[in-house]
Amino acid sequence: MKKVMILLVIALTANVMMAQKKDRTDAFMYNKNGQYAKAMASIEKCVNHEQFLGMKPNDQCQAWLYRASIYQNIIQSDDEKLKAEVPNALEVVYESLMKCMENESFVEENQMEIATRISSVMTTYYSKGADDYNNGKFAEAASMFKKAYDIAKSLGGGTEASEMLNLAATSALRAEDYSTALEYFTELKDNGNETAEVYRHLAACYNGLGQSEQAMAMINAGLEKDPSDANLILEKVNAYLKEGKGAEAVADLNKLHELDPENAQLLFVLGTIYGDENNKDVYDTDKAKQYYEQALAINPDYSDATYNLGVLYTVMANKYIKQANDITGVSKAELEQYNSLIEQANELLRTGLPYLQQVYEAQPSDEVKSVLRSIYVQLKMMDEVKALDGRE
Repeated sequence: MKKVMILLVIALTANVMMAQKKDRTDAFMYNKNGQYAKAMASIEKCVNHEQFLGMKPNDQCQAWLYRASIYQNIIQSDDEKLKAEVPNALEVVYESLMKCMENESFVEENQMEIATRISSVMTTYYSKGADDYNNGKFAEAASMFKKAYDIAKSLGGGTEASEMLNLAATSALRAEDYSTALEYFTELKDNGNETAEVYRHLAACYNGLGQSEQAMAMINAGLEKDPSDANLILEKVNAYLKEGKGAEAVADLNKLHELDPENAQLLFVLGTIYGDENNKDVYDTDKAKQYYEQALAINPDYSDATYNLGVLYTVMANKYIKQANDITGVSKAELEQYNSLIEQANELLRTGLPYLQQVYEAQPSDEVKSVLRSIYVQLKMMDEVKALDGRE
């Protein structure tokens, strides 16, 4: 009886193996005939059977290779309904090919087909990444480029792999996923890509994570590679500005201005630094006005510079108004002083007014409207107040 039971178990196991081979064969034939839904069902039945691991290694690999082929055909088919049922088809292809590559002898026997299919997967990931990036889907692009990089790396790496990792890192940075971007750029640097650009991106990652010391360390390391790199100098300026160190940023901004004298934005930033009362060491309204005017000379349509220049005159005027309001006496001398201060304030307001009107006409906003209204009231321009408020 015991021997009969053993024979029965052996017979049952053999039948199961035969059934799995039949599923694999069915999958092959369905795939060959373009019946991809049936091919998918058969191959999944084969590889997910509890006895699958009992098959010979080469038979297992052949099943994985069929599986990769079936899902690749689904991806390339016109059957939108079927493709919707397997949105992870590309991942299935990659997973299946990686399973094949675990068996060296099978890879040697099928090297050309496996290499061709893996290269196709890598290209598809790359193309998907490029499409996502161009459509502003930076997080998705980062994931696609990273998968393309992982495949390129498994095939030996090289320049192509570095390019894909750089794209993955850049996409993650654009998505403001600073931790992931930092991981990718660090790997890129560790792979030997110690360019000024990589250090600049590393600094941007650390800045995004609020780690200013590490950011500055990356900036300085990059500047050691290329002391004249304008982007790195700008990153250093941004780091200073983020910490409220406007005075420290001025020297580097002037370096940038020497490298790019027609850059209105640099002049604008210098204007904001000199026009910020919080920058006690460099606060200078005359210099701020000068830089804003230079920026507008280069780009007359620079609305931020136009607005800031108008606001600068308002801030200067408010100081005279405050001084006037601090006068509490009613003597003739005090009244004359009061009137003189108010007139100086009004003159500044009249000078700054056209800049604010220009900005409001080009792009109305509540913020600019509020500033304009306060100036009109101060200058007793009540018709303008009514027009601004929409009253006749």
